[in-house]
Amino acid sequence: MNRPITITLEGVQYMIDIDMERQSSNIIYHVKPPQHLTTDIPASFDIVQKEDGDMPCYDQQQALTEKGKQIMDVICKQLQQLPPQFKGGKNQKIGEQG
Repeated sequence: MNRPITITLEGVQYMIDIDMERQSSNIIYHVKPPQHLTTDIPASFDIVQKEDGDMPCYDQQQALTEKGKQIMDVICKQLQQLPPQFKGGKNQKIGEQG
């Protein structure tokens, strides 16, 4: 599933494309930043959310500038707030409480 998200960092809005891939025990978010951010974030970047994890996380060993790390932290927080159907939730629909 492809989902564009908009984040705000230091008063500037950025549109980021996210492709979601559901695996057996993880959800992988493939982040595709706009071309002008590829100096801060690699052109292809993955964020992983473990099925039992609270917060999506990324490999902090990847080449990120300080601004890139701030952008990824904002993206992770925004991904955490997505409704279950955009997190790859199993058998959950809008309005369902679990």
